[in-house]
Amino acid sequence: MEQYNFSNSDIDLACEQVGKFLADSGVERREALRIKLTFEEVLLEYQSKFGTDATYKLKCTKRFSAIRVEMTLPGESFNPLEKENDDGALINGLLAGIGLAPTWSYKGGKNHIVFIPKKKPTSGTVKMIAAIALAFIVGMILNLLPQGIRAGANDYVLTPVTNAFIGLITAVSGPLIFLSILGSICSMGNMETLGKVGGKALKIIFLYMTVIALLMTAFICLFYPVKPGGGGGASDFSQILDLIYNIIPTNLFEPFVTGNTLQLIFIAVIVGLAMLALSSRVNAIFQMVEQFSSIIQTIMSGLSSMLPILVFVLFTGMISSDNLGAILNSWKIIVVIVLSVVVYYVINLLRIAVAKKVSPALLLRKAWPTLMICLTTASSAAAFTTNVRDANKKLGIDKRLVDFGTPLGQVLFMPGFVAILMGMATGFAESCGIEITLPWVIIGCITSLLVSFAVPPVPGGAMMGFTVVFAQLGVPMEVMGIAVALNAITDFPCTACNVSGWQLTLIDVADSLNMLDKESLHKNN
Repeated sequence: MEQYNFSNSDIDLACEQVGKFLADSGVERREALRIKLTFEEVLLEYQSKFGTDATYKLKCTKRFSAIRVEMTLPGESFNPLEKENDDGALINGLLAGIGLAPTWSYKGGKNHIVFIPKKKPTSGTVKMIAAIALAFIVGMILNLLPQGIRAGANDYVLTPVTNAFIGLITAVSGPLIFLSILGSICSMGNMETLGKVGGKALKIIFLYMTVIALLMTAFICLFYPVKPGGGGGASDFSQILDLIYNIIPTNLFEPFVTGNTLQLIFIAVIVGLAMLALSSRVNAIFQMVEQFSSIIQTIMSGLSSMLPILVFVLFTGMISSDNLGAILNSWKIIVVIVLSVVVYYVINLLRIAVAKKVSPALLLRKAWPTLMICLTTASSAAAFTTNVRDANKKLGIDKRLVDFGTPLGQVLFMPGFVAILMGMATGFAESCGIEITLPWVIIGCITSLLVSFAVPPVPGGAMMGFTVVFAQLGVPMEVMGIAVALNAITDFPCTACNVSGWQLTLIDVADSLNMLDKESLHKNN
C-alpha cells in the first residue's frame, strides 16, 4: 500500500503503477488501458473536489486468480462514478457486477474505489482438451492393470476427489446465487429507480426469457423420447405443483442449510426489495453484501481454475470403468444445443426484421461484429464495447437505453444458458436411463429458467448451474466432468446467442419506449 496526493505528478505516478501492476498480472492490454484511463478520471474528479494536497492510499493485490486495485480516501463522502441522470446508480451497479466498472463505497469515514479486472483469458477449450487427452492415456493405462488396482484407484483416489470437488461447488453455489440476486436488486439504488427505470425492461426480459425457455425446451425435446407421465408415480404432475409450492420456505434459514436454490432465490428477492425500501437506513448491509459477494466470487474463481483437474479425474474414472459409451454419445448433446440456439437466433432475427421492416441481411450485417466477437471468444465482456457502439450507431437505439439495457441484458438475458442446461440435463437423462416425462420436462424448464436468472456471469457459473439443475432432475453428478467439458465447446455459440440476441431484442424495447431511431436502423451503414 502506497500513499499519494492529487498533484498532477502523483496522479501520473499512481497511474503508471496501476498500469504496470495490471500488465504484470496478465490483464489483457485493452482491459488494462481502460482501467488505467478510468482510474485517472477518478483521480482527477477527486482532485477537483478535494484539491491537490489531499492524500489517499493505493493498494494493488493479487490472490489466486483474483486481481484487485483499491484506493482509500478519508474525508467527505463523494462518489466520482455517479452519473448525472437518475439511472446512474443502476448502470454503475450492473457494469460493476460484470466486471466492466469500478465500485464505490463509503465506510468508516473513507471513500473506497475498487477495480476488479480480469486476467487475460486463456483458452478453456485447450485446457479441457488437454485434460481429456491425458485422462484417456491414464484411463487406458489403468485398464491394463489388475482389477484390484483399478478398483483401489477409483475407490481411494478418483471417487473421493470427485465427491470433495462437487461438495465444494454445492457449498459455494447457494451463497453465490443468493448474493448475486440480492446484489443485483440492491444495485437499483432505491424503489423509485426500480419502478421507473428497471420495471419495463425487467418485465420484457422476464417475458421474453420465459417464452424462449419454453420454445427451446420444446425444440430440444424433439430429439428425445418424452412420455406423458401420470399414473400417480414419481412423474406425476403433482411434482410441478410441489416445485412451485416449495419455492416458499417455511423459515428464512432452512434454505441455507438444505441448499434449496429456488428458495434461496425467493428469499434474495424478498430481502432485496426490503433493503431497497429501507434504502439509506441499511447502508452498512449494502456494503456487507458487496464484500461477501467478493469473497464468494473469489472462492468460485479459485474452484473454476481447477475445472480441468475435475474433468481429468472424472474422465479417467469413466474410461477405467469402461464407460466410454457415455462419452462417445455426448456428440448428440452438442448438436442439439447448437441447433437450438441457431434456430432461436434466426427466428429472432427474422421476427425483428419483419416487424421493423428492415432487410434481414442488413440487420445481420449490423449485428455481425458483436456476434463474431462472442463466437470467437465466448466472452460477453470482450464484446461489450462493440455491442454498445453498434446498438446506438447502427441499430438506432437511444444511448440512454443502450447504457442501461446492455449491462442489464448481459446479466439476465441468457437463452443460450437455458439451452445448455436443458440440453445437458435431457441428454444425460437419456444416456443414464432416466425416464423423460412431460412433468420432468416442465420442472426442468422452470428450474433452468430460474437458474439462468440467478447464476451470475462469473467463472464457474455454468458448473454451479449444472449442479442445481442436475440435482433437481435426478441426473447423477458423475456426468459433471462431461458437462463441464461440453460447456467449453457450447459456450461459444451460446454466448453469441445471449449477447447478440439481446442486442437485437433491445430494438423491440427501444421501439416500445419511443427510443428507436428508425432512420438509423434502416440506413445502410
